[in-house]
Amino acid sequence: MRTSRDGLHPPCSTVYETGPLRDVTGTTIRPGGLTLTDRAVKLCSFAAGAQLLDVGCGAGGSVEHLLSRYGFDTRGVDISPSLIAEGLRRNPELPLSVGAAEALSYPDGSQDGILCECVLSLLSEPLRALAEFRRLLRSGGYLMLSDMYSREISSGARPDRYLRETALHMEIEAWLSENGFTMLLWEDHTPLLRELAAQLILAGASIEGLCRRAAGTGGKPGYYLLVAHKE
Repeated sequence: MRTSRDGLHPPCSTVYETGPLRDVTGTTIRPGGLTLTDRAVKLCSFAAGAQLLDVGCGAGGSVEHLLSRYGFDTRGVDISPSLIAEGLRRNPELPLSVGAAEALSYPDGSQDGILCECVLSLLSEPLRALAEFRRLLRSGGYLMLSDMYSREISSGARPDRYLRETALHMEIEAWLSENGFTMLLWEDHTPLLRELAAQLILAGASIEGLCRRAAGTGGKPGYYLLVAHKE
């Protein structure tokens, strides 16, 4: 979840904690649910008992899934105390904690993989978060991202990333390279974003906020999955 400039107050948290988006998505709170989670971890071919960290884990839906289905040593961290508390009420054994993506309290080189689902585009300092992910990953570790992005910029629009809520494919790839990652896979899963929008409409909810976040000013909304390797 996005934090404010002081890193303490997540302005988007109420969207994730209650309301139509939660009603439609349940504990996963993103397009596609666990579909892309499963695809990402299978592509990485983690060994049994691999140590994974879900950054922006929400109520712990992916953490619970990775523990029960794959037996990975998975932990979750999220900026929202409310969502962490919800996950622990559902399953007190879940290893969940409150924390920010840009300042994670885990040792250097402690993780085989980091999962970050529908979170990076919400952060005010995504490069700082990517630097933290690299610090935590072991040499050869995997970063798994799924999120919204701008598929293209409309004709005549200023190509300034800060006029948009989301980045372009080439911008995200540049961020990864700048932080010592090699991108191994990029897949467009925009149909999952459209499917979520349709579900929200059927539930009688407005999708204005979702569209604004996905596209921002002058962009075409899309959704991606990527897997990157720490060099």
